[in-house]
Amino acid sequence: MPTIEIYWDDLTKEKQKEILSKLGDNGNFDIFPIATIEYEQDENETEECQQSM
Repeated sequence: MPTIEIYWDDLTKEKQKEILSKLGDNGNFDIFPIATIEYEQDENETEECQQSM
């Protein structure tokens, strides 16, 4: 299943400050994804990927 990963640098400065205020520092936020979203790949997307290769 394909995924989208959201990293620290993808967030706004305001959201980074909010997370730090709630979770504290040294959470390895710059190395590991903050969130990983899984999604279903539809047939059209699969065909487009194969054609572009």
